[in-house]
Amino acid sequence: MIPTALPAAPDNATGDAGASLFFSQNGSAGAVPPPTPAFPPYIRFASTAVCALIMAVGVVGNVLVPLVILRARDLRNSTNIFLVNLSAADLLVLLVCAPAALVEVHSPPEVWVLGAAMCKTVPFVEMTVAHASVLTILAISFERYYAICEPLRAGYVCTKARAAGLCGLAWLLAAVLTSPVLQISHFAYYEYPGGSRVPACHTRVDTVESAAFFVATISVFFALPLLLLVGLYAAIARRLRAPAASAAAATPARAPSPPPAAAAAAAACAAAARVSGGVAGAAGAARARRQVVVMLGAVVACFFVCLLPFRALTLWIVSVPKESLQALGFERYFNILSFCRAMTYLNSAVNPILYNLMSSKFRAGFLRLCCEGRVGGGLGRGRGRGRGRRGTEGTRLTASSWLSRTSSRRALGFPRLLRADATPPPTPPAHARSRAAVPAAPATPPTHSPTPDRKQAIAALADAGADADAGKGAEIYV
Repeated sequence: MIPTALPAAPDNATGDAGASLFFSQNGSAGAVPPPTPAFPPYIRFASTAVCALIMAVGVVGNVLVPLVILRARDLRNSTNIFLVNLSAADLLVLLVCAPAALVEVHSPPEVWVLGAAMCKTVPFVEMTVAHASVLTILAISFERYYAICEPLRAGYVCTKARAAGLCGLAWLLAAVLTSPVLQISHFAYYEYPGGSRVPACHTRVDTVESAAFFVATISVFFALPLLLLVGLYAAIARRLRAPAASAAAATPARAPSPPPAAAAAAAACAAAARVSGGVAGAAGAARARRQVVVMLGAVVACFFVCLLPFRALTLWIVSVPKESLQALGFERYFNILSFCRAMTYLNSAVNPILYNLMSSKFRAGFLRLCCEGRVGGGLGRGRGRGRGRRGTEGTRLTASSWLSRTSSRRALGFPRLLRADATPPPTPPAHARSRAAVPAAPATPPTHSPTPDRKQAIAALADAGADADAGKGAEIYV
């Protein structure tokens, strides 16, 4: 299959797909074919190596992105819901379209061996994913615009529920607007050099309607979004470069009553700390916003740069006659087509790399996920048993320490309480007074005797303390 807009001759009465674009039986159209047409070895080898590498990197990266976002609580926001949607779209490209390209490059040229269903599925999936990705990128960019340029509206506009709904709407709209390609893609048999009949799958632009469809989709889902995104990110960059108001200036000043000198100094220090903390917090928030915007700007730039060759080739095929394609030659045409495909598939693999390079939170999440996968298993089970034993011993020691401290407090406090209504103890030395947990009793006896209620309370506390010390002394000091 050639998943670009490839001209083909109209069907004849027997349902044939018409003649080949580059090969003919009588040699009257196109170059004189070899007995058995085949791709040059360098095209086959380069396409296989590049597609395999892109598939390996892209599938692993796009599977890790949702896992990182789901496992990190601070990454579960509306922006990252859109990024998960982009990862799902990229996975579809890498698991459906890239393998089909590998099968095609290992088949004879212009021969489709995957059947009629895949002939319609592959271009439909490829175009639907591209259109859904464009709509998702637009949603991300508008979300960032509201968060930075319209922060008062962002609280109810940029919600996770709304982000999930927009992702579903993007897929539905993309599938509906891409559905005409199911009629344009045509699977049939045609005469191949050597007299054999082979299956072919062509996305044909030999009618005005099909040509208008490709021009309209490129205009609506490529050129117009590109201009809109340039304007959005220009407004975001202008807002981020604008000087932010100081936190101290933004906070209205209060006029309290003049405090004493010491209190005034403390208030001044607290105010300075609040101002410096507010400025540092504002600077950190601005830095985080800039990091997110730069990362998303790189994603947008890579998307349009990677899809530009394929869209340009499609427009050229639509606008030129069939003879111009044949004059280009079989080998040169498939070199250009292979490069455009590689760039399209590269766009599906580069996003996780950009997240790691430009977002410290994503980088930490990826590292955490990889380290957990490497350390988990047998080591985690052994650690769990060790932690359980150490936790039990630590609990036992902690309880003993608490009892010991409680006993010490009782030993210091209760004799003093017992002697409160009797002869007062002598005044301890200065160094002993500094260490005592309670202040020393006055040297003169109290003038008022304790009330009966207080005597009963003191006696009860003394009995309880003595019983506790006698019963638990062995356990405490073991």
